[in-house]
Amino acid sequence: METIAARKYAIIEKVMHLNEEELTELESSLIKFSESPVSVEQYNREMDEAEAEMDRGEFYSQDEVEKMAKKW
Repeated sequence: METIAARKYAIIEKVMHLNEEELTELESSLIKFSESPVSVEQYNREMDEAEAEMDRGEFYSQDEVEKMAKKW
């Protein structure tokens, strides 16, 4: 079993190898994650936006995600 410190260093190592676009996406995700809990209305707005993004084709397929993960 890995220690918490080892897990943290593994994450840092992965972050160090991100390109500019990947780092920007990670930053955006972390900001959203760290925000306080949202209201039902905010949640519904975010769900609507996510569905609109998917309709526009703004998402990664499972194969694309697996290829990106292999580069880490």
